[in-house]
Amino acid sequence: MNQKPVLKQAFISSLPVLMGYTAMGFAAGVLLAAKSGVKLPALWAFLTSATSISGALQFMLVDWIRTSRPMLDVALLTVCLNIRYSMYGLSLIERFRGIHPLKKLYLIWSLTDETYALEVENKVPPGGDSILYCLTLAGLNHCYWIAGVVAGAFAGAALPFPDKGIDFAMTALFLVILTDQCRERKNRVYAAVGLAASVVCALIFGAEKMLIPSMILMLSALIVCRKRLERFAGTSPELKDEVKP
Repeated sequence: MNQKPVLKQAFISSLPVLMGYTAMGFAAGVLLAAKSGVKLPALWAFLTSATSISGALQFMLVDWIRTSRPMLDVALLTVCLNIRYSMYGLSLIERFRGIHPLKKLYLIWSLTDETYALEVENKVPPGGDSILYCLTLAGLNHCYWIAGVVAGAFAGAALPFPDKGIDFAMTALFLVILTDQCRERKNRVYAAVGLAASVVCALIFGAEKMLIPSMILMLSALIVCRKRLERFAGTSPELKDEVKP
């Protein structure tokens, strides 16, 4: 079977991610070279981006290296930040069932918000292999991220341009996403929970130690109060049933 149409479509679908990952990865690479204090920043950029496709963690890694953050803190933060991917994976279980274990492991490991969105969209040509499409998407997006971070590390080490404000790039991205999401009433409730948890933990633990407690508090609140929050946000299945004709 000719799989060229599948590979071509996967590449076309991945082009928006190429733009985003190379730009964001470049900023992370510059920051790594400028502020982490490591020798051979390009090598570290390759190792970290090749083993972890996470924009938030890539930016946070710089501070962790500089301050020698305890491994337990790193592990807890990583779990809290990436636990959402376990929820994403539930919708892909049937599609990935029965494939080679190594392919499945790579698809699980390489899952990101952008890759998940494209895999769910699933623009596979008629008669094409969906697994090949997903693997190609994941591999391409992975390469884009590595290329962006490594290029940024080379540039940050070689070019004398100011790095001030680069560490705000990921925060700015999240603020843009949050602003867009909060246009819908149903998302404002969950944003308010996150804000309240952050403020409470900042007051109790201080700004330097608030991240892990606030993530735990947010997740706990969303799980324990899920039904109440859904009713308040208007997303409860019970409410949807009531409005059906």
